[in-house]
Amino acid sequence: MHLGFTIFTCDECGKRFVAPNIEYLATALSMPMQCPKCGSMHTMPGIMSGVLNFRRSIYQKIWKKADEKGD
Repeated sequence: MHLGFTIFTCDECGKRFVAPNIEYLATALSMPMQCPKCGSMHTMPGIMSGVLNFRRSIYQKIWKKADEKGD
């Protein structure tokens, strides 16, 4: 489901960008969106900081699954 737009942060290059917020597998998480700067799919909504380490660990699992599948 499309939930509007949100700010994403790239885990690879740190770029912050606005992209569509699409739910991930009918959960409260958002689909990672491709970074416009480096092309990485290792992105997550929000601005990364120490407060978001728990969320980052969840997205690391999503990124790993996608990397293994070759998506």
